Amino acid sequence: MNTTLVRQRCPKCGGALGHAPSRMECPSCGSSWPVINDVPVYASAKYFGEVSRDEIGRLLAAAATGHWLEAVKSHFRDSNPDMYYYIADLTRAAWIPLLPLGPGSTVLDVGAGLGAITHALALNYHRVVAVEPIDERVAFTKIRARQERLDNVELIQTTVTELPFFENTFDLIVLNGILEWIGEWRRDLHPREAQIETLRDLRRLLKPGGIILIGIENRIGLGSFLSRVDHSGLPYTSLMPRAVASAYLKFKKPAFHRASIDSTQGYRTYTYSPRGYLKLLREAGFHSADFWWPPDGYNAPHGMLKLSDLREIRSHYRRDLDYKDRVNGRTLRRQLKGWVLPRTAGRATLFADDLVIMAGGKHALARNHPDSAKSLSEALNRLAAGIGTAAEIAHNGQNVCHASTLTSHRLRNKSVLSLVTTDGSLKAVAKVTNRALPGATAIERGFTFLQALRAAWQPRNLPLKGSVPVPITLLRVGPLIASLETPAPGMRLQDLSMARSYFADRQKVERHLDLIVSWLIPVHSVLGELAASGAIKQIPPHWRRTLESSEEPPGPRSISWSQHGDFFSENVFIDETSQGLCVIDWDGVGHGYPPLFDWFCLVTSLYYLRHAPSLPKGQTIDALSFRQTYFEHSWFSDLVVRLTYRICDECGLDRDHITEWLQEYVALRCCQFQSSSSPEDKAWADRYREFYEWILGHRAECIFAANTATQRSIRRPGR
Repeated sequence: MNTTLVRQRCPKCGGALGHAPSRMECPSCGSSWPVINDVPVYASAKYFGEVSRDEIGRLLAAAATGHWLEAVKSHFRDSNPDMYYYIADLTRAAWIPLLPLGPGSTVLDVGAGLGAITHALALNYHRVVAVEPIDERVAFTKIRARQERLDNVELIQTTVTELPFFENTFDLIVLNGILEWIGEWRRDLHPREAQIETLRDLRRLLKPGGIILIGIENRIGLGSFLSRVDHSGLPYTSLMPRAVASAYLKFKKPAFHRASIDSTQGYRTYTYSPRGYLKLLREAGFHSADFWWPPDGYNAPHGMLKLSDLREIRSHYRRDLDYKDRVNGRTLRRQLKGWVLPRTAGRATLFADDLVIMAGGKHALARNHPDSAKSLSEALNRLAAGIGTAAEIAHNGQNVCHASTLTSHRLRNKSVLSLVTTDGSLKAVAKVTNRALPGATAIERGFTFLQALRAAWQPRNLPLKGSVPVPITLLRVGPLIASLETPAPGMRLQDLSMARSYFADRQKVERHLDLIVSWLIPVHSVLGELAASGAIKQIPPHWRRTLESSEEPPGPRSISWSQHGDFFSENVFIDETSQGLCVIDWDGVGHGYPPLFDWFCLVTSLYYLRHAPSLPKGQTIDALSFRQTYFEHSWFSDLVVRLTYRICDECGLDRDHITEWLQEYVALRCCQFQSSSSPEDKAWADRYREFYEWILGHRAECIFAANTATQRSIRRPGR
């Protein structure tokens, strides 16, 4: 690992340090600091962390003798999934595509921990300096960087108050989960003054136009009102006046494993509201700031919404509450959120729990900054602004665009950005991947397939026009690859179907499903032709098996179809005005799926229930919905049967094998999830195995079984 990526400055006299094999030396004042295992050591801190020191020691020993990722999997994936994601998930830096920085940037990660964010930064930028004061974390990150061959990472052991760097060195400084602890680490100053002074010191290290990124909690986030534990180790202290919080802390004397809180010193882990952070940053010399809300927390920024885009904030609140009400059951706590959050969205989203803040000088975040032209984010903004006819662009004037939301998933090499105009109109969608990580070809393959799909049906008289996005361009900036496409018109079917009243309107449900089936039937033949031409890849063979055997079974289940592969309600948009639909996210299209796979994916994702149950905490309606959809007769199951028969009849399938294809659909989904390294996906694999076992034990009760009254009452054409 290279240890001379940036010049280092003497913390005592400010002179340039020289690098000797075992120490850093200052020729000016004669001071020196040790270099231990190729890591300069300027300052250390006693251990604190999310797990015990003994457990980190065992992890470190396993990583040193094997591979860091395998060590993390064996220690935490099943027993402590949150810790597993904390260490292994590179999407903890999902915000990278939003930054107006080019790939040649130099980055400082302050408080690098166990290296997840450092790792992600190193795959995107030219130079990364990671500072961390705790011995075990430094040692683990060093092993990680060496095993991953991250030669552009420089690791330094020091604290945020002892940074050995010259001014104007970095394009980006990352302060993730650090700012709130400054008052605890600098007890010679008032906590707020300590934070301001530290921010001023960091600002001097930034180049002109440089950015600081801060991940931190909102002092008045809704979770604080609902007993979320504060950094003090106690709930509610962030909401209290500082003096009251100090007195309360001295009285309670909490034990908190993550840090050595000295309760006799009072409350010193200050956080602020969005307005408070803006004031703090301005006092430290940062004149511009963008605020983003990561609903899953700043340590899991898989979804990010720009706080100034209130329309999307309100939509997210509504979508999230409707989905959780359906899948997890209605709760009083969630109903409180449903009442409070949409009503506060217009007030800078006062109650967002966590924040990601990007701050800089007067022009650091400006889209016309000279360095921003080298960044992926600015390239996407400019391309999106040029979408439309010449008349539309002339009518709208200069159509400035910016990213409004970012969506990603844990452990996955893909982010999706929505690009909007200044008035909030969705202009384009960008999918971004890093070519240095597995799965980097999926986005480019999906873009190429969209082009082929549109070309295949344009000469034919098929009802498919406008039903997929228009692929605009592929863009490569450094290690990042992005595909830009037009947004889908209408509303996401998931949003429509999760509304409480959706299944009460049977005509609407039937209209939507009829529309989808009318699309699935003609697209089936087009996909088959594209597969024959080699435009569609084969799915992994191990997906196509039963759960009792590792071999692909003979008979009807050996029939292969080319299908979307991710045909869930979240990827289908319905335009009620034009009665059209649009299907997005074709990155997983493949050949080798069982017949009706896409159809079963769609039906299952609607989460039909005859009545809303009362669920124990932590449970979902997945199993109940699956049984009521496919094994209990109702108006909805009758509709599903009728439309399934229609697909079979028009695509030449034998109705007698539908139950078998349902069973294989469930088995394939289980195998897909089993092949993932995500604990969440392992839970989904267990869920689909439960579905599979239910089918095995209740085949005669399936709505598609040959001896049901429904089968006899719905006659094949011509019989």
